[in-house]
Amino acid sequence: MLPASLLPILAEQLDLMTRAQALGAGMTPSALRWALARSWQVVLPGVIHVHRVPLTDDQRRIAALLLTGPWSALTGASAAGWYGLRQADDGGVVRVAVPRRCATRQVAWVQARRTWIPYEARGVGAIRAVEPARAVVVAARDAPDASAAEALVIEAVQRRVVTLDELVSVNDQLGRPGSALATRAIAGAADGAWSLPELHLARLVAGSRSLPEMWCNPRLSAADGTRLLTPDGWFDDVGLALMVHSHRYHSGAAWAPTVERDGELTAHGVRVLPLTPSSIAKEPGRVLARIEQTHRRAVASGHRPEVRASRHAA
Repeated sequence: MLPASLLPILAEQLDLMTRAQALGAGMTPSALRWALARSWQVVLPGVIHVHRVPLTDDQRRIAALLLTGPWSALTGASAAGWYGLRQADDGGVVRVAVPRRCATRQVAWVQARRTWIPYEARGVGAIRAVEPARAVVVAARDAPDASAAEALVIEAVQRRVVTLDELVSVNDQLGRPGSALATRAIAGAADGAWSLPELHLARLVAGSRSLPEMWCNPRLSAADGTRLLTPDGWFDDVGLALMVHSHRYHSGAAWAPTVERDGELTAHGVRVLPLTPSSIAKEPGRVLARIEQTHRRAVASGHRPEVRASRHAA
């Protein structure tokens, strides 16, 4: 039978404990060996799970923190995922920050990384994580490529988990070495893109020799002041809207209404050019030529809809 003093520990730590906690609560080494031989399991050195079932994500996080000590905190993609960011992928490795007096080490699926820069640990129950901005910046720096870093940063900013100012400040604080991916991703979010396909579109248009500046996600209103649908891209000189339609970024029940609302813009005389993320990624030359041609026709028509636009404030 478990000592009564262990019950609140296991409740907070989701059925996990260290060997030291078990012995400190009054279990004898022989009782511990007996339980491990029958129904408990060692999931990390010195960390015990009182059931023989796979660990949940939160249990893996807690186990990593128990292994690395009370001054450790989740960092990078592991922390960003705990904060609810879907674009954070730790690849099955729980990443933990430890103070500079500790050593950087890899133990099974836990990566403990020593940092010389102090961090603020925020926690719920037995889980502790670095602050959201630091989690996102570290995850962006560790991302496998620029697209992954940009997708994470854009999601974090659009969901208001962090602000651009916070990201810039933390990125500067962590120093220039290894900052390239995070710096590029933060710049992309600052351009006003709300998704990775929109960012790719903005960069594609920026490379055109004939198109004027494209505004990302401007605020549109009709002549009578009615708020209109926000386009992904906007050429204010001719009132041309670009719409990137993606099941991934407009999923489920929101997909059909998002596509159908394009008609709201055309009803006010706005030219709408629909695009898909796959065409932007796979056929950028054809997509750019199509945008340039549509813009030329709009210029030649000499007509601009009576729609007011203002830039999006990132």
